[in-house]
Amino acid sequence: MRKRSITLLTYGLALMFLMYNCKKKDTDPLKPDEGLVDEINKIEVETVTLTPPAPVVATEGKFEASAEAAAVSNALEELSTSGVVPESLKAAGAGVSASLTPEEIATMSTITPDVLAVVEGGGALPANLKAVLDKVAADPSLSVYLPKVTYPTVAGVEIKAQRTAGVEAVEGVEGVLVNDACLAEAEAAFQVVKTKLDASRDTQLAAVATQYAADIALLAPAEAACNTTATTNATALRTAAKAVHTEASASLEAGKAVLGDQLYTLLKALTDISYVGYLSSVNTLEASEKLACTAKTTAGTTNAQAARDANTTAVQAAYSAALAEATVKKGELAESCHNQGGGQ
Repeated sequence: MRKRSITLLTYGLALMFLMYNCKKKDTDPLKPDEGLVDEINKIEVETVTLTPPAPVVATEGKFEASAEAAAVSNALEELSTSGVVPESLKAAGAGVSASLTPEEIATMSTITPDVLAVVEGGGALPANLKAVLDKVAADPSLSVYLPKVTYPTVAGVEIKAQRTAGVEAVEGVEGVLVNDACLAEAEAAFQVVKTKLDASRDTQLAAVATQYAADIALLAPAEAACNTTATTNATALRTAAKAVHTEASASLEAGKAVLGDQLYTLLKALTDISYVGYLSSVNTLEASEKLACTAKTTAGTTNAQAARDANTTAVQAAYSAALAEATVKKGELAESCHNQGGGQ
């Protein structure tokens, strides 16, 4: 009987020890895996290199005065000193007579100082004079007395004025008991990293906004300077042309008796056509250049917006990638809080 009691006591102690040992092994971890915590803390938002706006491709307009018109002016000056009509003036007069009707030639006599003042100031020609000028511009034999104009381009287009978030939830693991304190630490570790990632994203987005504002700020002053340049260049061209026309007209009047009424009338028409054609081209080029200034601002704005949007997308993508990686690590941290049925 005594031997049996000792045997039962021994079995009881062994069973108690076994239960205690199993209970110790089945206890859930109090903290998430430190190695996983180190890994999640190393996650960063990749730094995005900001892309600048694409440059606006533009070409300036060009103005080339007529060599033939200059030759007529020089010949008139020669006439005023020599008293002999150069053959070049006779040929020029014949070209006008052959290309324009008497009525069109007479129309040119309506160019008064007041009309010239309007055009010299950038205004438009009266309709009757514009009709004659358009005919001259379309006639190969007379268009050589008009300047050649290359209009500005912006983005390959000629500008010519008319005359005149990541998922933050962690799914529960089915059928496994979890230590709440351990999960809380896993969540806290994730939130620390997420706060860091949010700050990095916001800093980079602020840099995107700063670059965009700086890019846009350059456009208005550039357009103003562009318009000023267009005005300055046009004024210089008009001033030079007026001096030449004034001198040519004086020479023409001085040689009127030698030229005779018919040749005088033809050459006066040609001289005035060349001048108003020159002024009209200058006015159109100036207006075109100013339209190009506006077009460059518009294109610059579009390019700056495109760069801003591309940079914003790149930053958000980098943030999303980092947050997704952190979310995966958060799940792994949560799983490390689970007892998987074994222990040491």
